[in-house]
Amino acid sequence: MDANSDGSEKLVRQKLAHQVLDRLLALIERGELPPGSRLPAERSLMARFGVGRPAVREALQALEKMGLIEIQHGERARVVALTPSRVLRQLDAAARHLLTSSPDMREALRQARLAFEQFLVREAARRATAGGLEAVRLALADQQAARGDPARFVRADIRFHVAIASMAGNPLYPAVSEAMLSWIFGFFPRLLRAPNVEDLTLKEHGAILRALQKRDPEAAAQAMRRHLTRAHPRYQRALAAAEPAAVLENSEVFPGRSPSWARQARG
Repeated sequence: MDANSDGSEKLVRQKLAHQVLDRLLALIERGELPPGSRLPAERSLMARFGVGRPAVREALQALEKMGLIEIQHGERARVVALTPSRVLRQLDAAARHLLTSSPDMREALRQARLAFEQFLVREAARRATAGGLEAVRLALADQQAARGDPARFVRADIRFHVAIASMAGNPLYPAVSEAMLSWIFGFFPRLLRAPNVEDLTLKEHGAILRALQKRDPEAAAQAMRRHLTRAHPRYQRALAAAEPAAVLENSEVFPGRSPSWARQARG
């Protein structure tokens, strides 16, 4: 409804697809379509709401973009369980465009990550568990084995940082950490391909792990800060050579995230 200057209100007619979307959202929110369940077939939805196929398909596509359903060719749409990671993935395309269009935002993201990762590693050191430390160690071991394989190396790099975030005591932390890293590596896919940068990364990750194993929050934060600021001249040369990429070059780096980036890249 729009309010006019004379106090009257004008009813705005919704598109049929928007009405179908509202009805389906209500069914999901009330639990009538719980996670894992299949939505009715398109013909059933057309009959139920008295609309044509285009309205139903537009509503289903909107639900898919929201991350609430999965659509596979030849099958009825399935309701998925929302997680922090799934919700943040819906921001991938928007984040990519923001970083592409705004150098200030790229610097802001780096600064935000610096503050966030230092906070996370302090909390992880305070709350460290044997299982959590083993997850960090295994990610580092996988990274060491992935020298020369950029896609695998980046995946292990992300797992290393997400494993730290997972020890920090809040289920949102690992999701935010994964999202930040996917945006950074997605925008600079060549960053870890420069000579010697892999060895430098592994050395710094090893220092972080040792501080965590000692349960020393300040040592862990200092090691993380050195890792993320990197005054090392080799890294500075590599950073200067790593031109921003408008499209993620290796979609296999982020197999769970690549569809939304790829769809945007194709227009």
